[in-house]
Amino acid sequence: PIVKYVYAIEPPVPGFVFSVAYYLIASVSLIGLNLVQERKRDTDADADASSESMESTSTPYPIRGGIELGSYLFFGNCLQVVGLATVPADRAAFLVQLTTIIVPFLQAGMIGSGSNTDEKKGLSSLPLTTWIACLVAFLGVIVMELDGNEVLNMVQNGNIGGVTNMIAGGGGNGAGPGDVLILLSAFAYSLHVVRLDTYAKTTTPLRLAACKATTEAVQTIALVFLLITAFPTTDLGSEIIHYRDAITSTSISPSALWPAIGACFWTGWVTCAYTIYAQSYGQRRVAPTDANLIYTTQPLFSALFAYGLLGERLGVEGFVGGACIAFALWLVTSA
Repeated sequence: PIVKYVYAIEPPVPGFVFSVAYYLIASVSLIGLNLVQERKRDTDADADASSESMESTSTPYPIRGGIELGSYLFFGNCLQVVGLATVPADRAAFLVQLTTIIVPFLQAGMIGSGSNTDEKKGLSSLPLTTWIACLVAFLGVIVMELDGNEVLNMVQNGNIGGVTNMIAGGGGNGAGPGDVLILLSAFAYSLHVVRLDTYAKTTTPLRLAACKATTEAVQTIALVFLLITAFPTTDLGSEIIHYRDAITSTSISPSALWPAIGACFWTGWVTCAYTIYAQSYGQRRVAPTDANLIYTTQPLFSALFAYGLLGERLGVEGFVGGACIAFALWLVTSA
């Protein structure tokens, strides 16, 4: 609801401008929290008794890891934003959830490339229950996407021709370059999940999160600057310039800006800073594929929030898909 409100303001806040705002808030907040934590540790007489504290003082900021991981998230976000211009939101959501399948293959490939001859190689490096859980979760996502989907309604009404026309490209809804961009964004997100497993174990979660958020903020600022200087006539460039002119000409009332500023802080603190930190913290202890299965529960939480805030109800397909995702998580946690 908050993001919808930001985009509903006249003129609507451009997506990349919104990203600059909440990435900056997340970056400054995480760096500030890390500085406070370090100062508290330095003045605490018992700090040396904590293994976490000892690790923190012995490791520098993970600049390289922050740049690599932050870049995966930045490019994934950019590819998704551009792809959504031509790809329906429901199909884009489905394509992004392909991370459920991509992550285990990437993890298996990276484990199998090790030099240790005693370790399992390739696909066999992951337990069979993990592969089954990934497939079940992926099927659950597919079924949940069918809940209220236009394609399912066509099938139920016997309009098979309409389904064929949509898949083949009729009406501009067929597969195209936008779908490729969304798939590439899913691959970028998958790389982030797998590579995070390496960096999360070498530093503290707060330092890694601060470096990632700062990387995303710097890259997004650079992108916005590039769009308004080198590509001002493109849709993205002209949208940002139009919004800048509206701000400077005071055509937007302060009463409309304050809620937007609040939305930026909420997104920066909760959905950006906290989630980046939580991922960095959690994947110190959880394998990439298992972590990504937990991320697959996102449609479940979306459905709960949609019911609580918007009164939207799940259909039979939604409940079946949710049950599949829950069963996949049970398979992994009980193995």
